[in-house]
Amino acid sequence: MNGLNKKTHLLIIVLIGIASFAFLFTRPKSVVKDVAQTVQESKPDSVKASKEAAHKLSGDSEKLLQSLQTKLSASTSKNEVLKEIAELYSKESVFDSAGFYFEKIALNNPSVENWTLAGDAYFQGFNLALSPANMEFLVEKTRQAYNKVLALQPADLHAKTNLAMSYVGSDSPMKAITMLREVLDQEPKYIPAIMSLGGLSMQSNQYDKAAARFQNVLQIDPTNVNAKLGLAYSLIELDKKPEAKALLNDVLKQNIDAVMKDEITKTLNSLK
Repeated sequence: MNGLNKKTHLLIIVLIGIASFAFLFTRPKSVVKDVAQTVQESKPDSVKASKEAAHKLSGDSEKLLQSLQTKLSASTSKNEVLKEIAELYSKESVFDSAGFYFEKIALNNPSVENWTLAGDAYFQGFNLALSPANMEFLVEKTRQAYNKVLALQPADLHAKTNLAMSYVGSDSPMKAITMLREVLDQEPKYIPAIMSLGGLSMQSNQYDKAAARFQNVLQIDPTNVNAKLGLAYSLIELDKKPEAKALLNDVLKQNIDAVMKDEITKTLNSLK
């Protein structure tokens, strides 16, 4: 793999904005097979995990949560308070609980916006879940929410792209690719879908295809840092190191996250 270890590749996949399946690459397919059956069997543990998430808030946020819960009990505009609670959990990156409250809002007021908020929160929670039971519970909730969006708005590209990514690592990985291609049939320049296909190509060691995808993104948006990273690391695997180094040095000039900058610097040093 030309000196790039698995850990580095997983990090790069996260950095190029396709964390939706980064964790799945490290898990056996058995973890995500037969989702519906497993969700049913493990639901008590999943609910318990969701309840335990409420204790992950910082001290100040915990106090605010208690205040909001009291406000919720007395409020006649419950969706407004539910949104405050959901946003509090999102701010603290407790996405499973955020999804729970966004879903309550969507059930009270079904709309594309509300179901999208629920789907996005569950989607992020699913990506970060470490427990197989919790992951399976959250991927099912993710799919339910995005399917609600698509029932209301069948052409919603965001929902369809994220829904597609929920099938990566399952027993139906081709479903993800098929759905992403359908998205691009609707909108050939939809960058999240192109990036996702590029990431899938990297994961399957098809670096020439990955490079083509990222080049496509850069034709649409020449300043896209994530596409430059994806292309650079694909070029490294294709033994086109000078071109990769030029791209990485270009990214280093951008206003990027310190972790990303450190990883890129390490990669450049390894290429010398």
